[in-house]
Amino acid sequence: MDPFIDVFLKVNTNRSGSITIDELTNYVEKNSLDKDMIIKWRNLFDPTNTGKITLEKFCDVLGLKAAEVIKKREAFYQSQGPRLGDDIHVIFENMPLDQQVIISDEVRKRTTGAEADGKLHSLSVDMKRYLDDRFGPSWQVFVVEGNYWVTHTFLPNTSFQFNLHDRSYLFWQIPE
Repeated sequence: MDPFIDVFLKVNTNRSGSITIDELTNYVEKNSLDKDMIIKWRNLFDPTNTGKITLEKFCDVLGLKAAEVIKKREAFYQSQGPRLGDDIHVIFENMPLDQQVIISDEVRKRTTGAEADGKLHSLSVDMKRYLDDRFGPSWQVFVVEGNYWVTHTFLPNTSFQFNLHDRSYLFWQIPE
């Protein structure tokens, strides 16, 4: 695999298709790489200083075909097996890892732009519909900003609570 692609995929631990300059900095420090790499990558892939390097921009600058890189990305992720992104902080889980990954990836995709209360309500409704369709009926979905306490009853192997970007997400399935 091209060294640039290899590094991009390793930095993109949350599998979002973009990396932040902070994530790149952490990767460079963690792997004892030359700190000049951060400046070079920022100049190449983020010349407008957005703080984010997208896979599309990355491919465009390197003259790579995005479809081929996406294939390599999927093969790379499959070789690693299912795993939660580094941005997911598990609070409680009683669920198979592959389902945790599906749910957290879906939340990550849907949370872009979901800051206003109305959008958070829509996110909750949409996630419930998604889970009911994907895993069967009677899912409970909570989106929480701040502290919470919960005592809940759920079907075995159907409860998952995690924090992502200063917001907590709680999912569990109850009997019909």
